[in-house]
Amino acid sequence: MKRNVNFGLLSLNARGIRTFEKRKALFLWLSKNKADIVFLQETYSSPDVENLWKTQWKGDLYFAHGSEHSRGVLILVKERLNFELKSCTCDTQGRYIILRGNVQEQAFVFVNIYAPNKTSEQCTFFEEIQTELDSLTIDADCDIIIGGDFNVILDPEFDGLGGKPKLKESVKIIEQIRLSFDLIDIWRVRNPDEKRFSWRQKNPVIQRRLDFWLTSSSLQDDIESVDIIPAIKSDHSAITLFINGIEDESHGPSFWKFNASLIDDEKYVSLIKDKYGTWIQEGREIEDPRVLWDYVKYKIRQETIVYSKIKARERRATLTSLERKIKNCQMACDKDPSSKNLNDLEILQTDYDRMYEFIAQGAIVRSRATWYEYGEKSNKYFLNLENSRKKKSCIRKLNTENDKSTTNPKEILNEIHLN
Repeated sequence: MKRNVNFGLLSLNARGIRTFEKRKALFLWLSKNKADIVFLQETYSSPDVENLWKTQWKGDLYFAHGSEHSRGVLILVKERLNFELKSCTCDTQGRYIILRGNVQEQAFVFVNIYAPNKTSEQCTFFEEIQTELDSLTIDADCDIIIGGDFNVILDPEFDGLGGKPKLKESVKIIEQIRLSFDLIDIWRVRNPDEKRFSWRQKNPVIQRRLDFWLTSSSLQDDIESVDIIPAIKSDHSAITLFINGIEDESHGPSFWKFNASLIDDEKYVSLIKDKYGTWIQEGREIEDPRVLWDYVKYKIRQETIVYSKIKARERRATLTSLERKIKNCQMACDKDPSSKNLNDLEILQTDYDRMYEFIAQGAIVRSRATWYEYGEKSNKYFLNLENSRKKKSCIRKLNTENDKSTTNPKEILNEIHLN
């Protein structure tokens, strides 16, 4: 049965996003991906950061807090997605979130999990997940998507390399959940004989596919793609899932706004300066200076759009090339985790992280977000503070003024009101 839905999901073990620079870089990276719903694990979130993080993401955030140094899971829903929340269940230990709601009027249950490492704790954890799902009222047309860091492998032959990959006792409970709700490991269904890994360590060399999606079997026809992709600032790769039950529609161009970072681009500034005289000369017959200024702004806009498109195209090409190299290098490591392959991957990953650090720094400068993050108040705060002081000064003047004939109280009150 085809569903009238079109959206994407991404899941990543983020290894902590409490530092502003890392969170900014990650949120930028996520916003540039096509995923509308994002599962993050190991966020290290706590209640005191919840309101702040909500100001830094365009959309809804659903938290299950851990501590400042461990656990914590988060679901981010992009603002553009037509999503209606029905219920939210958050684990008090920061291990899972269960969202039940409608996406584009189709019922879904989303489960973001970060499973423990120890087998005994995993068994308890997955039993709790099954209990929570059993307690939900799930209609026949409701689809389930479970994603995240399972910390187990489902197939020792294909999902592990190095060390001693083996099936844990907790996998039996995962299989029970799959049977109870008719779920499939969609990546393995699409790639039955391929060895790909979502986590790796260099010394000793161990690679595992610990991150995967379990989806309703009935959703198979609508799943356009499922993949393991390079991520930033993590020892995990990200996993993606794109669902498309409708035909793509072409969209017209969106509105344009000036990218403030161009002011620091010497090449761009030089270009505008060189052409400014030409534009003034072209508008020499315009008598009204305001009209001439509008004409010059129009020409600046034209030139800026062309320049920005070229820069954006070059940046996208560089990022795409780097992502492709990382993915190829990861696949090479999956087959042959030699020192050379692992070193090459580490170098490429460092370059990729550095590019997003640079992009994030530009966004920080443009948004002046560091003021808010580090406790410094915005100009509005200082303006209000100044106005408050003026009002107190005027009131003091009103109360202490002895010569009422030379001072009109109404004027002072008007001054207070105007300020």
